[in-house]
Amino acid sequence: MPEKIFRNWRIIVLTSLAVIFFILYSWYPFQVAGSTNFKFASPDETANYFWARQYAAGQELSYFEPLNIIANDAVAPRSARSDSGAVKPVSFLGIILIYGALAKIFGSGIIIYLTALLAAIGALFFYGIIKRVFNENIAWLSALMLFVLAPYWYYASRSMFHNVLFIDLLLGGIYLLITNGVTPADLTKRAYRQWLLVFSSGIFFGLAIITRASELIWLGPAALISWLFYFKQTDWRKLILFLVGIFLALMPLFYYNQILYGGALNFGYNAKANNYLTPPSVAEKSEEKIISVNKIKNFVLPFGLNFKNAAKHFLYYYPLMFWYLFWPALLGAMMFLYRYQTRDKKQRLYFINFVAVSVIVIFFYGSWKIQDNPNPAGITIGNSYARYWLAMYVMSLPLAAMFFTALGNLFKPARLRTAIIAILIGASAAFNIQTAVFNPEEGLMAMAKSIIQDERRVNEIKAMIEPRAVIISERFDKFFWPEYKVIAGNLSSRAPLTAYANLVEQGAPLYYYGFIFPPQDLDYLNSRKLAAAGLQVEPVKLDEESRLGLYQVKSKK
Repeated sequence: MPEKIFRNWRIIVLTSLAVIFFILYSWYPFQVAGSTNFKFASPDETANYFWARQYAAGQELSYFEPLNIIANDAVAPRSARSDSGAVKPVSFLGIILIYGALAKIFGSGIIIYLTALLAAIGALFFYGIIKRVFNENIAWLSALMLFVLAPYWYYASRSMFHNVLFIDLLLGGIYLLITNGVTPADLTKRAYRQWLLVFSSGIFFGLAIITRASELIWLGPAALISWLFYFKQTDWRKLILFLVGIFLALMPLFYYNQILYGGALNFGYNAKANNYLTPPSVAEKSEEKIISVNKIKNFVLPFGLNFKNAAKHFLYYYPLMFWYLFWPALLGAMMFLYRYQTRDKKQRLYFINFVAVSVIVIFFYGSWKIQDNPNPAGITIGNSYARYWLAMYVMSLPLAAMFFTALGNLFKPARLRTAIIAILIGASAAFNIQTAVFNPEEGLMAMAKSIIQDERRVNEIKAMIEPRAVIISERFDKFFWPEYKVIAGNLSSRAPLTAYANLVEQGAPLYYYGFIFPPQDLDYLNSRKLAAAGLQVEPVKLDEESRLGLYQVKSKK
């Protein structure tokens, strides 16, 4: 027994760390949910949580908003769309269906902790994968680094985003698939276990796809490359079973896409309603009768192809933001290439897929200018590039581990070698934790404090407005909805003015909550912009400390 424990000490330590990091990842959702009645920093998170609870309660993934009949479908939060009054999710449905299904069994209280749990388990899958591709030591170091990887930790804690869920489902699918490759004597004497592993792998891959179907842009090429590498060893029966597993996992998505969006392959993201959620070029072209080539281009490159933007964003969100991973990974990649001919087949496949995936995600996501941070100059982990490029960061870890190992091997005494590697891993962990947790602008501690403060301000506003009020807000709709009806917008745009006027005419209490208008801007709104629609705006409460104000939109007297 002691010998068996000694042989498996890495597994025992990693399992213990998985429990510890599940608790650490859960700190942020526990802190925020307990203090804000389940409010989130992003409208995507807010919507995903709302719809997951709806699904867990056995309710439909849509609701009817009667005011949208007169408001031209404007009454909806940012991460939802309204079609003739029917408000629906605009995100990929995977996280809603998976977490909602689990919440039906275990209760909705687990929803906000599921990503943290799966992230902890995902690190164990990652260890199993890298152990089979490289070796046990590289796998051990890679798994340790994944636990503390800043974007992984950050978005495991921001638990209603679907990026970490996608990565963990994919890791689970890959692990089950390559475990099937172990000889039957090593696995089990019963052949059906291998078939079960293949089928389960397909289920995991399918669940990953319904969680973020857009990742097929790189997952598809990576799968094709892998298949071509092992084409001669393909067991076609297992391949068919694998594809059956994928298809079965996709069926709930096809079903709800058909119900919600009118087609199995239609998604909320390509909606005509709420076009502010789609890049302008996509929104405009989706309504035109254009040739198939352009349609394919819009599907493959919805953000266009901009080499300058891609290079700039890559520089900001990898070498500069995560320099403590980039440089070790780059040096590890150079070491790998230096001895490329001596690498075995599976290691070459890993490296080729790493390069292919990195190039695709850099240009696919990097070409578009994404600014989630209210500060236009802010280069922070909260901007979407850090989660869109998560696969690239994770795949970099074994290369960084190779470099750390090589550096440690320069020292001959075994204890000194171990100490050097431990120092390198520890330093890397410290930088990652600083970025994910303690960064003063968008670290988890700063985010938790900001959300709690914003929720307290919004609660003061809620005490001043009618229960049936409609609130117009560009960034704070996530705090009012679903308790209140919201319009994701402002008072400066001409497009929704008719909707505002119709709501006021029908007697709906209409408010705007956002940054305080300077006196000249308020005069302009009342004398020209709103006056053209027969409206005026009056201040109700102005908070000079936060520079936020509540205004009521009324009929112009």
